[in-house]
Amino acid sequence: MASTSSSAALSSTPLHIIVGDLVEQTGLSQRDLAGRVGMSKDQFSRTLKGTRHLSLDEAGAILAAAGLPARGALTLAMFDRRDLANEWSRSGLAAFLETLVAALPDALVAELGASSDRVDPRWGTAVAKFVAQRIASHIDELIEREEKLGEFRPTGGIRT
Repeated sequence: MASTSSSAALSSTPLHIIVGDLVEQTGLSQRDLAGRVGMSKDQFSRTLKGTRHLSLDEAGAILAAAGLPARGALTLAMFDRRDLANEWSRSGLAAFLETLVAALPDALVAELGASSDRVDPRWGTAVAKFVAQRIASHIDELIEREEKLGEFRPTGGIRT
């Protein structure tokens, strides 16, 4: 079971390993990616091996050049979910997470206002489950509508 303590859940995996794993899954060549981010092939190789410093900005640029949702993938990896970082980057869920995390602070400020000091950190897990349930319900509703539309046969219209 995952830990509920934020600090205990943080990954100790070096950034270059996380980025290297994510880049490897794309199948793109190091030479191609190095050119896209403005590095030599040697710099890029040393970066992924950990013999050259990798900043968070560079990690983001490398992942973006690889066509991956950098912030979403790095957020998952930071919380020791490299397995999901790889999987979700291929499915679009990492891009969803990136959008959610970017929009959440403003949404919380707008909705909570002066009551923000009353939020209990223990609510995080239950809220995450609630959000996931709402998204699943929304997807089910969309599928049901699409299935109904597929069966739709107009009764009137143009006669030939």
